[in-house]
Amino acid sequence: MTLPALVTCIFAQDVLQVDAKTIQQHIDHQVSPVYPPIAKAAQIQGTVVVDLRIGTTGKIESMKVVSGPAMLQQAAMDCLKQWSFHPFEKDGVPVAATGPASIVFLLSDYHPAPDDEQVADRYFPLFDRCNNAISSRADTKSAEDVCNNAAETAEKFGPEVRFIEKRSAFVYAATACANNRDLSKALDWADKAVEVVKLGHDDDSGSNAAYSVKGTIEGMAGDLTDSDRDLTVAEDFSRKGIAWVEKEAPSLRTEYVRPFVRDLQFHAKVLKALGRPDEAQKKLDEAANYQ
Repeated sequence: MTLPALVTCIFAQDVLQVDAKTIQQHIDHQVSPVYPPIAKAAQIQGTVVVDLRIGTTGKIESMKVVSGPAMLQQAAMDCLKQWSFHPFEKDGVPVAATGPASIVFLLSDYHPAPDDEQVADRYFPLFDRCNNAISSRADTKSAEDVCNNAAETAEKFGPEVRFIEKRSAFVYAATACANNRDLSKALDWADKAVEVVKLGHDDDSGSNAAYSVKGTIEGMAGDLTDSDRDLTVAEDFSRKGIAWVEKEAPSLRTEYVRPFVRDLQFHAKVLKALGRPDEAQKKLDEAANYQ
């Protein structure tokens, strides 16, 4: 046997093939999936089976959907990305493992507030108007008004549902207020976005958005130490998101990289103002590597 073949054989033996029950028994931390609104509207339910590769530290290294309704697959992967496991072992030594995990979506498990759908009917048109107003940059005052209205409407959703909608509305409202130089109100919304993220129902991209807008507003307000802290968190989420998208959905890479570069460039300004030019240059160098 040649050396490369021998090495390949050794590594192959060090990856355990385990069943779903064993995967379940090794879970250290898990969160429930967020039911996609479009799937609820279409009355889609079912089980998404995902083949996982779990590294020696208990973190998921890669995943691949095996089966399940298309409308639910991304939500299942977003959920699993937040899971962690205690390491698998072979002869007392931690090893990587592969095996299936199932995420079940049942409409009967979704318990909206009594008026949730009525709130949704008001919320989505307002959010669309908010999005368009921010994109046009034509009238910052009108954008702030409609985005505040959308965020205030999102707050009326029940406490156990619509986490993504709430975070999105709060981030957009914070952005609109910041664009209109209403920094106090902007920071209020940014704080609420971060609080939603801390509940653990979001993905890396959404988590980045919350911490990014908070850190940017803090920087605009002159709260440089807080800005440095929150932008650092935002960038960590971005790096994780980019690593995931490069592996699972390369066509979306630009959408993940663009806000990351923007954060790095703004962070560099914050670090220069804090008297840390070497760290600022590292941020700019990292940004340049992604452009």
